[in-house]
Amino acid sequence: MEIKIAICDDEHHQAEYNKMLVSKWAGENNINVTIDMFESAENFKSAWRESNIYDILLLDIEMSGQNGVELAREIRQSDAKLVIIFITGYTDYISEGYDVSALHYLMKPIKDDKLFEVLDKAMQNLDNEIETLAIKVNRKDILIPLRDIIHIESSLNFILINTAEEQYKVKMSLVEIEDKLGNSFFKCTRSFIVGLRYVHIITKKEIILANGVTLPLARGLYQDINDALIKYC
Repeated sequence: MEIKIAICDDEHHQAEYNKMLVSKWAGENNINVTIDMFESAENFKSAWRESNIYDILLLDIEMSGQNGVELAREIRQSDAKLVIIFITGYTDYISEGYDVSALHYLMKPIKDDKLFEVLDKAMQNLDNEIETLAIKVNRKDILIPLRDIIHIESSLNFILINTAEEQYKVKMSLVEIEDKLGNSFFKCTRSFIVGLRYVHIITKKEIILANGVTLPLARGLYQDINDALIKYC
């Protein structure tokens, strides 16, 4: 499983330092991690609204423009799962962190052992929430986190399960696997199931995913997929 971490800080040197520490933590724990950096709340929101794929957000509070607390409040209006870790040089905002369910406050200057401890706790929270799909490929049992599945398509007597890292070919029908998925997926045609987490744009006839892949949308399902997205969010 890949963990996606965003760092939002308008101080470039601080953001680079935080990225270095996160990379060190990931390396020591053998965790596959992608780290994206944003210099403002506005830049982060643009990426988050397009893909909504981040697991952990290291968020500086004192930023020009929209500050970290205001950004966290906006995030929580539609995303209750993103793990938010505040970074600040002041204690003034601690009480407000409870309002947005922040996991922790890290005081500047950040110490690596304290950050590692908080990231370990964040991973525990993520592990408790992650549901998996059990499949068999070449006689091997494999568990795929549902959140990693971008879309599923039928191919003759097989289905192709597409993640960012790999494509799994499984001998079963789309109907069979549909029963194993939760409300974070939507069957957009007889041949395709899409992970709502990765939906970027919806038109009357197609769905454009965050990775640029376009899937067909069956006639009459435009409102249904919009309703499914609202429930998912």
